[in-house]
Amino acid sequence: MKKKSLAVLALVIAMGFGGTALAAPVNPFDDVPASHWSYAAVEKLVHDGVVTGYDDNTFKGDKPLTRYEMAVIVGKAISKQEKADADNKALIEKLSHEYSRELDNMGVRIDNLESRVDNVKFFGYVRANYDSDTVEGETSPVNGNGNKHFYMDFEANMKVNDRWEAHFQSETNETYSTNRSWGENDGTFQRIWATGSIGAVDVTAGKKWWGYGSNLVWGHSGSGVQFDYAGPSYKVSVFNFRPTQLDGNGNSINLTNAANTTMYGLNLNADLSKAVNVNLLVGGNEATGDETLSNGTLQKDSGITKWGGIDVSAKIMDNVKITGSYAKTNADDYDYSQQFRLDYKGMDLKSPGSFGAYLRVLKLQKYGDPSHDDEWSSLPSDMKGWILGVDYAIGKDIQWTTLYGHQKLNISGTDTSMDKDSTRKLIRTRLDFHF
Repeated sequence: MKKKSLAVLALVIAMGFGGTALAAPVNPFDDVPASHWSYAAVEKLVHDGVVTGYDDNTFKGDKPLTRYEMAVIVGKAISKQEKADADNKALIEKLSHEYSRELDNMGVRIDNLESRVDNVKFFGYVRANYDSDTVEGETSPVNGNGNKHFYMDFEANMKVNDRWEAHFQSETNETYSTNRSWGENDGTFQRIWATGSIGAVDVTAGKKWWGYGSNLVWGHSGSGVQFDYAGPSYKVSVFNFRPTQLDGNGNSINLTNAANTTMYGLNLNADLSKAVNVNLLVGGNEATGDETLSNGTLQKDSGITKWGGIDVSAKIMDNVKITGSYAKTNADDYDYSQQFRLDYKGMDLKSPGSFGAYLRVLKLQKYGDPSHDDEWSSLPSDMKGWILGVDYAIGKDIQWTTLYGHQKLNISGTDTSMDKDSTRKLIRTRLDFHF
């Protein structure tokens, strides 16, 4: 029994509660008798890995533990009881009753708070972005000066239990010239969702950003639910959500009056080999109907109710990957989008000096997809062209991105506000500070 009491003392010291942290108050607690069952109980918790001590679970010395010192260990065990089996949970409960007064006074509240804090993970990044964006030599109508901005993405994952987590995302976007926020970037918690599992099926439900494959078909936020089933080399997803990331007229890129519809579909992602991956997406939405704009004009329904896409990527060398993407809708005309992408190497935020370079060649027809990710207005619809870019880690968790885009806008000739095939030149540079 003496050895067990020494092991428990070692546990206290190993936890960092030695010295002044465990110094007895002016009126110290009574010692726990060496024959008390608590020593054997804690020894079992140490042996089973619920709480930890020195490698050999012993300490060279002889000193009984006070009730306060014992309560500190029990409090630690309570905060980690999710790791315990049924027998040890019962043992922890018995210990908590034995030392309930000490726990209430000094230990368990702090330990439970530490446990709760450990359940929450915050992350995101702060960005400084500058665009030089012109069309035929004049300020671009695509986004004007809106992409000269500071931006912050702030997110959190909050553990509920072993199977479920809660999440939130907040975006704040401020231009250099004004103090204006807009859209879904106003600094509130715009997106809130939960993830978990029911048996072998993973579940995502709430308002969040949804993207599939290369995001050529869909890459925006919505409110809904998705079910995923994963095998050894594939994952099948079924989803249903309502679009929420809309412009001032209620449109979502190519989907007119998008707030008046629901998106549903199936996504299959599979590794055909170590070097080849395929993503297949098929889906549809309810007809959206015509939309009366704020200026009183009538905007006709784009006619999109069915859509799909495929991405095929292949690693052809150690540092080279190619990806081909194609999307199609059931619109009457201008009904497909396509992209070819070449990637060289890849940046690693944890490795300063690492970089990745890429070339993208695109044709995004006016109704070629319901709502591709426009990547901060660098990829508008009714466009063809190319983008050359570089991502570089200038320090740990600091990313510098620069790209140049050369595009032809209004390739359908249906936009009366600009000439057909107007030339756009985009230079973008940004710094992202990840945390």
